[in-house]
Amino acid sequence: MTRKIATRGQKHSKSIAVIGEGITEQYYLLSLKGVIGAQIEPKLPKHSTGMQYLKEEIEKCIAAGYSHVYCLIDMDNKGEGKNKTHYIRLKEKYHNQTVSKPKEGIKCKIIFFENERCLELWFLYHFKYTTALYPTSDVLTKELNTLCGYQKTEKFFLSTKGGLHRLLLKHGGDFDKAKINAAKSLQTKEEDNREYTYSEMSNFFKMLAD
Repeated sequence: MTRKIATRGQKHSKSIAVIGEGITEQYYLLSLKGVIGAQIEPKLPKHSTGMQYLKEEIEKCIAAGYSHVYCLIDMDNKGEGKNKTHYIRLKEKYHNQTVSKPKEGIKCKIIFFENERCLELWFLYHFKYTTALYPTSDVLTKELNTLCGYQKTEKFFLSTKGGLHRLLLKHGGDFDKAKINAAKSLQTKEEDNREYTYSEMSNFFKMLAD
């Protein structure tokens, strides 16, 4: 089930909506309350229909008057076929674009933040740096499980005392290290002309703090 997380920035008059494609993003962002300089409150959508859902949620956030819309994107199901085509179209329409409707008092910047294969790579970067090719997100999740007992289920998210952020730190993960590793993955992605195993979460947290 897809979730949307809304945040209100504390600096300037910036208001931010964060849209994630799955429950992992919701529970992770909730676990960051008090850690990042933004108030995070969950907004539960009525349905999830892939790229169509994401498009609808972006438009809703624009209409609601948010100054920024940040979309957290898992790339594991966008590598080929219709999913890839639909995602490219959506990204070309919205990513790094500013929607301005002066008469309605709307000016909104939309930015996509990708994780390949998925958000779990960002979690793994709390422990180690890698550019290894993961054939499926399940392989990545299993590696993460050996490090901190992680499971990609709502039952696990609900039963994790203190939330996902605290779980990662409890088992030796490092938030600052993860940001360094994520930034490094983007640098080597360009240098190696690599289209896999990268996380844009370092950029996401940087923009949240601006």
